[in-house]
Amino acid sequence: MTTTTRAPVDRATTYSREDVAEHAARDDLWVIIDGKVYDLTEYVDEHPGGADAIARNAGGDATTGFNGPQHPSRVFDIVDDYLIGALK
Repeated sequence: MTTTTRAPVDRATTYSREDVAEHAARDDLWVIIDGKVYDLTEYVDEHPGGADAIARNAGGDATTGFNGPQHPSRVFDIVDDYLIGALK
């Protein structure tokens, strides 16, 4: 996995579903997981299951797919690096 220096974010920021929906492209990809908002733009091409597995939920709620049995427990630590806020 490539390590990228990301600008600090205020994780207390809240976003609406409409805000998230505006980021539905592979080069600008946000998802909702368990009521939290993640910017996975920098991670999408690194995803071991392929970019399409993430891209199909771009701009929407990826909770069901994320919490599936295919993910090892370390995925929770990985995704936390991409947390940008919470759903309103």
